Amino acid sequence: MMAILAGAAGVLVVAFLGWGLYRRPAGAGAVPVPEGTRSRSRAQPQPPALTESSGAEAGEVLQAGLHALALLPGIGSAQATGAQDATLLAAVAAALEAQDWSARHLPRRPQLLPQLIQTVNDSDASARSMASIIGQDAVLTGNLLRIANSPVYRLQAKPVDSLQRAVTLVGTEGIRQIISAVLVQPVMQLHSDAFPQFGTVVWEHALLASRAAADHARLVTHEDGFAAQWMGLTQGLGAALVMRHLLDVAREQGVPPSPQLASTLLDAWTLPVASRIAAAWELPPSVHQALLRDADATGGGLAASLRFARAGASASLLCRHGRISQAQALALLEQLQGTPAHALQWIWRRLHGRAVETLDADESAEA
Repeated sequence: MMAILAGAAGVLVVAFLGWGLYRRPAGAGAVPVPEGTRSRSRAQPQPPALTESSGAEAGEVLQAGLHALALLPGIGSAQATGAQDATLLAAVAAALEAQDWSARHLPRRPQLLPQLIQTVNDSDASARSMASIIGQDAVLTGNLLRIANSPVYRLQAKPVDSLQRAVTLVGTEGIRQIISAVLVQPVMQLHSDAFPQFGTVVWEHALLASRAAADHARLVTHEDGFAAQWMGLTQGLGAALVMRHLLDVAREQGVPPSPQLASTLLDAWTLPVASRIAAAWELPPSVHQALLRDADATGGGLAASLRFARAGASASLLCRHGRISQAQALALLEQLQGTPAHALQWIWRRLHGRAVETLDADESAEA
C-alpha cells in the first residue's frame, strides 16, 4: 500500500510539470511540431515535437490534451495548494485501493445487458431484433434515438425519428454500438462544479473510443469487434468512477481538487477500475483481460486496439474543440505503432466525419 502511494506521489510531481508544459501561456511562443504538420490556423495550440520513435509520447500528448479539455476549472473555482493536493492524492489512492469492487458496490449493471450480449453474440440476430430489446424501455428508446442523431453516428441530414429508421440508416454494427452506449450512459452521468465539462467530454470520448476500438479490432488486430467496443465504453466508466471518488474525498476534506491532481489520478486508475467493472458486470473475459494488459502496457490484440482507440478518440475531440488541427492529429496518430497508414486513414474518416467541425475551415472542407 505504501509503495502505491509513494509511486502515485511521484507521478503527481511529473504530472504537474507536464501540465504546466501543455498549458503554457499564449505569449510563451509556439511549441514546435513535426515538419509539414503546422496548421494554417495560428491561433490553435501546438503539440510538443515528436520523433519517429515517439509513439508512447504521442499517446501521452493526446491523453494530456484530453485531460486539459475535460478538466477546465469552473468559473471562480478555488485552487488547491501543493500540500492539499498531496493530501488528497493519498486519500483518494487509499480509497480506491480499499474499495470493495464486488458488483454491489459498483454502478448497477444495466438490466438489459445480459440479453443484449446474448443477442449480439448470435450471428443470426438482426439489427431489428437488437433494437427491439431497447424498445422494451421507453427511456432507452429515447436515448437511442438521441445518440443516433448525434454527430458521431448520424449519416444523413434528415433526423432519425424511429427505431426502424435508426436500424436502416446505421446498420447492424452501428446499432450494436449505439445500443451498448445507451445502456452505459446512465451509469456515466456525472456533474461537477469543479470541472463542469468533465462529464460531457468523458462521455463523448467513450463513444468515440468504442467506435474506434471496434473498427481497429476488425481491421488491424483481427479481434472481436464487440469486445473492443465494450472496452472503449468501459474505460469511460472507469474515468467517471475515479472522478467520483476524487470529488467525494475532496468534499469530505473541504479541499478543492486541482486539474493536475485529477489528471494524475485518471492516468493511474482509469484502466484498473475499468477492468474491475468489466469483471463485476460479467462482460466477456477478453474485455477484462485486455484492460488489465493495457494498464500494464503489454501485448495483446485487444489491448492494442484499445490503446489506439483512446488516442484516436482524444485526437478527434481535440480537433472538434479547436485545440489541434486534423493534420496535427493525424501526425500524432501516425506515431503510434502497429496501425498501417491505410487503416489509420479509414478509421479516422469514420471517427472524425464531416459532421465534425474544427476551427480550421479549410481542413474541414478538405476532409
